[in-house]
Amino acid sequence: EQPGSTLDRIIQKPDAFQVKQTFGGYYNFSEMEAAMNTLMASYPSIAQKFSIGKTREGRDIWVIKISDNVSNDDNEPEILYMGLQHAREAITGASMIFLMQYLCEQYGKDERIKDLVDNREFFIIPCFNPDGWEYNRSTDPNGGGMWRKNRNPVDSSMILTKNGKGQNVTYDTSYTYSTFGVDLNRNWGVDWGNCGTPILGSSTSCGSSSKSVDTYYGPAAFSEAETQAVRNFTKS
Repeated sequence: EQPGSTLDRIIQKPDAFQVKQTFGGYYNFSEMEAAMNTLMASYPSIAQKFSIGKTREGRDIWVIKISDNVSNDDNEPEILYMGLQHAREAITGASMIFLMQYLCEQYGKDERIKDLVDNREFFIIPCFNPDGWEYNRSTDPNGGGMWRKNRNPVDSSMILTKNGKGQNVTYDTSYTYSTFGVDLNRNWGVDWGNCGTPILGSSTSCGSSSKSVDTYYGPAAFSEAETQAVRNFTKS
């Protein structure tokens, strides 16, 4: 909002980074994919893109790897960044696009960045919850959608059909907040479903067993395709 401010001089905005004209200025999922493809094409020696799995609605969970010897595992320290674990936290996805572009653009300009990339393996997931992200776009294309969870139908009264890709999709035609979604940030295995001491905060903030609550932690730890994908990837 203030071009030329002190922050801009510390962290230069990547030339490739865009504030979009739609969706509140943010990248939609296809635009994120395009940005990742452009990055990989522009910096093939240090940038690589791959999928670690698919969501319930069939979208890829893309990872960008950035390292000096990107095709190999050099046994260097590995760092994982994830954006949009909650679908309504739009700035997190934009930050991941910014980060991947910044590292690549500054690699040949800033010795500090070159040292980081040469001696580490960065893994960046710009959009961990693409189904929820795209749902927000479908309901509020100008930005501001407040859907938080993923889009996994968690009610038993569901209808099985096929989407445009011929994939099986389950949905409820009488959509309500209570029929969809698990809070991915509360679906991990550590202290799953535990709101007791020494966990602090309100019970609904900690997590909920109620499907109608934004912090619903799901039927079991790692019940969701997204958390399973990241678990399996990090273990590998």
